Amino acid sequence: MKKHLAITGFMGSGKTTYAHYLSQKTNIPFVDLDEYIEHKEKSSIASIFENKGESYFREIETKYLKEILNLSEQYIIALGGGTICFNNNLQIVLQHSWLIALMPPVDILIQRLWNEKEKRPLIKNFSTQEELKKFIDQKLSERNKFYLQADIIVKEVIY
Repeated sequence: MKKHLAITGFMGSGKTTYAHYLSQKTNIPFVDLDEYIEHKEKSSIASIFENKGESYFREIETKYLKEILNLSEQYIIALGGGTICFNNNLQIVLQHSWLIALMPPVDILIQRLWNEKEKRPLIKNFSTQEELKKFIDQKLSERNKFYLQADIIVKEVIY
């Protein structure tokens, strides 16, 4: 039975903001998977990527995702942008949650991400917005097949 509401989408799509908003409107507690990982690991996501690599991060991401999904209380969960693309996580999430995918236009993603790229390990080394756009286009071509399996898809900009 689906108990939780999970929100996915590319980085910069508004997952955390939207989850927090829904939490306020519904009085259902909200958890951000990345913040949960940082708390459990006592390290930032950027530091985990830098010191232990993406494959280690994806392993613990799945571990902590399952931990949250198996909690007895209902939650609104902001997933990481790639969470559902690895380790059978999409099926795990769909088994336990209603899934919303936020899919704003690429130009909105570029606008949101450019000024905060230092905080995002996968894009921090880009020197031009064109490089960022190429990266986003490439990643979305890989990830959209996962995002499009969500129960609800939101393509409009929501904030």
